[in-house]
Amino acid sequence: MSHHRALDYDYPKIRFFIQEQEMIEYVLIDQIQEAFDQFNRGQKYLYSTLTTTIKDNQTNDEYLIRLFNELHDHVDLFEQMNEQFLDFLQFQIDWTKQSKAVLDAFSHFQITVISSNIKHAERYLSFLFTLFTVPENSIHDFAHDTLQRLMFTVPLASTLLCPIAERYFPFMTKDKHIQVLYVENLLRSLNYLPIERLKFFEIILTKLLRMDVHASRQDILRTEERHVENEMVFTLEQSDDRMKHEQADKLDWLMFILFEYITKVSHKDGKFQYKQTELLLKDFLNIFNKFLSPTHDSSHVQFLIFYICSFHRDFSDEFMNNCWKTFVSPSISMTFRQAAIYYLCSFIARANYIKIKSVLTLTQSMVDWLHMYMSTTETDTCRTNPKRHIPFYAICQAVLYIFIYRHQEIARLSNGIERVFQWRLNHVISSKLNPLKFCLPAITLQFAQLARNYQIAFCYSIIETNRRYSLPEMFSFDNYSSIVPSQILHAYFPFDPYVLKRSSIFIRPIYNEYQDESEDFNRADTNENENILQSLMMSTTPSSLHSIDGV
Repeated sequence: MSHHRALDYDYPKIRFFIQEQEMIEYVLIDQIQEAFDQFNRGQKYLYSTLTTTIKDNQTNDEYLIRLFNELHDHVDLFEQMNEQFLDFLQFQIDWTKQSKAVLDAFSHFQITVISSNIKHAERYLSFLFTLFTVPENSIHDFAHDTLQRLMFTVPLASTLLCPIAERYFPFMTKDKHIQVLYVENLLRSLNYLPIERLKFFEIILTKLLRMDVHASRQDILRTEERHVENEMVFTLEQSDDRMKHEQADKLDWLMFILFEYITKVSHKDGKFQYKQTELLLKDFLNIFNKFLSPTHDSSHVQFLIFYICSFHRDFSDEFMNNCWKTFVSPSISMTFRQAAIYYLCSFIARANYIKIKSVLTLTQSMVDWLHMYMSTTETDTCRTNPKRHIPFYAICQAVLYIFIYRHQEIARLSNGIERVFQWRLNHVISSKLNPLKFCLPAITLQFAQLARNYQIAFCYSIIETNRRYSLPEMFSFDNYSSIVPSQILHAYFPFDPYVLKRSSIFIRPIYNEYQDESEDFNRADTNENENILQSLMMSTTPSSLHSIDGV
């Protein structure tokens, strides 16, 4: 026969039940109700004693399970007020030390509370998202299991997911391990929240973009080179993927995670998943048009699209068509149109998976556009503001840039150079619009050397003439005058070399590095025009010098 006795204290906060020499501290629901009532009347002693007792027993599984089960059966306690008690349970108990049984009991209780009153959803979702950065796999499992069950039980709560996911995204100054855990868990949640994928991608990529623009390619390289010089004592056998530039190191880890995610979506059991990858590309193109394209000076985030496009020709075609449509649309702002052509020419130049015949076809479209533009606008251009012709100069520079990077492959085709002759580039560069004056000097010079080698255009006399008049010129238009500098195009090529160490393994095999071929040129020709080179370099910005690797 079982024996027990109840011991009552002066205040009705707890009772002790002793059964078979095992004492279990057990909070009765009517005592919790009394503590809430007193707290809401301004009397906090009983409530404080209640919370202290719970904290003291947070390693007692049976106690917590009984507590949560009791609360589950009386969720009406949280209809009007008492939110502070829910906050206490979520943020004052060490959930990393709880058993699965305790976690399940708590989850069951919370979902029931939200089902009865959705106003509590934001609080609990916030709690779950904070668990994403806890370095404990069992806690992540609990958070995802609960989140999935909550979305199934209370679908309306899904409207809160994106604002909360963005709110709790760690700031870029936080430790990289916290950043990594959060992004990994956001991506994991897409397994059961596929409808949120685009929004979650937007959140992740906009955060990474902020990191990216705060870690320029030049800053990263300077930091890495400085540390290499200071660490020459290490042997060549030592391999270290860590970036010395702190922000770049965080970005490198996060980019690696995203490349891995893309790989897992696009390949399953060793087989390429065309449809899933196509949907993924559509999401990324949406983000590209909305966030990436308008963001100047990003150096690495755009390589996620570069990587996706490598899986199938349809994908690279889709990206290039997207850029071209943006450029030729007169309703889109000039900033966006310029960005589109910079992305397009950089992509064609650098993506080694784009077949050379496709390169020629795409470049032909650009050249056709140039000739059409010239036929309709080349009248009295010397007295117009050159900024009116930025689209023309941008496309012309794109054609030169592409040829610089792909000329070897073009020359290997039986009719490759013959097709380039048909572009009539000499007609373009000698036109009154004078594109060589406004293209970046490093590109102009490099193309001039190649053009002489292949005898496809003659640039040096034009370059020399432009050099003599390299000071800012006075242009008169619309009944007033304005001084316009000769460099009106941005020195921005989005797919310039990828310098993050760890994640570069995804890019190196599909990337076209610049090959310095100065030995292929007639040295007399080069020396003859060395004075032009020096003059050009004097007027070339550091960023434009980096636009051609090796110049």
